[in-house]
Amino acid sequence: MVGRSIAIVGGLNMDMIFSVDRVPDVGESKDALSLVQCPGGKGANTAVAAYRASHFKPSREGRASQHGSGTAGEDIQVFMNGAVGTDAFGSQLKQQLEVNGVDTTAVRTLEGEVSGTCCVFVEKKTGESRNMAYQGANLKWTPVETNSVTCFGGDQKPDLIVLHLGIPAEVVEGVLATAAKKGVDTLLNPSPAVPLNNSTYRNLTHLLLNESEAALLSGESLENFTGPAAWQKAGLFFIRLGVKNVVITLGAKGAFYATHQGEIGHVDAEKDITVVDATGAGDTFVGTYAVGYVRSKQLGKWNIAKAVKRACRASAMTIQHFGAQESIPWSDEIDK
Repeated sequence: MVGRSIAIVGGLNMDMIFSVDRVPDVGESKDALSLVQCPGGKGANTAVAAYRASHFKPSREGRASQHGSGTAGEDIQVFMNGAVGTDAFGSQLKQQLEVNGVDTTAVRTLEGEVSGTCCVFVEKKTGESRNMAYQGANLKWTPVETNSVTCFGGDQKPDLIVLHLGIPAEVVEGVLATAAKKGVDTLLNPSPAVPLNNSTYRNLTHLLLNESEAALLSGESLENFTGPAAWQKAGLFFIRLGVKNVVITLGAKGAFYATHQGEIGHVDAEKDITVVDATGAGDTFVGTYAVGYVRSKQLGKWNIAKAVKRACRASAMTIQHFGAQESIPWSDEIDK
């Protein structure tokens, strides 16, 4: 029996995380408080989040733990599609995914390219982060087969293809068009945000984006993008373009959602959270939400509010620890 699967298409980066008291001003030089090197990249982070959100945390002996209210043995396979360079970072990035249960067969090593690298500056007092990335090999990735979806999921049709914009937008749009033709559900997290063809939105089952991305892509100013009226206006804008499910993440304000069937709602953020490092919070949300949707396909009933609430909980757990992938919670931890 073929298990359920999620295919991730996106970037793999090595994160160089600098802890700082504040980001320097223009022309100013400052020393960081600490430096940590961690595997990351939006695609890779999402792959780890999807695997962990559908599996119990292994015990020290390597067995799945038997506590918590999550579902052990769900057999959701996660496939990573992307590219790394021939440098030392490339092998480390692939190895870290494999340790976390992600299939890396479709991660290509490109000769003459360097792996994506991202400098992350985390302000110690707030935990807020600012990123600057060089995408390197990520920008050279293309599908192995241009008219196939099975190439993304280990020679089987995946239940869901999740994409980020760490790879060229035209490549992402091509994958979305192919998936729509083949009847495969899709999820796009347009980060970093760039304008997309309006026709692309018709190929989206899910669009997950944060406030700044929602404002940019809906043509609104970020200064005016506050409150339920603005969130609803943007959500319905994307619904009219053809998206079936829209989720706008709002940080400490939770998340807003809208569907083509007329559902509109808001989920509050988790309370009493101490933010240590916001790196990877959005990717954790996307991966956990993706698992919620794939689970719902087997049950035959889609509950978007439930998926958003669980994703908010997982993101809140991530930001209470330093680093991206290592701070992502497992299924039994989310549902404890």
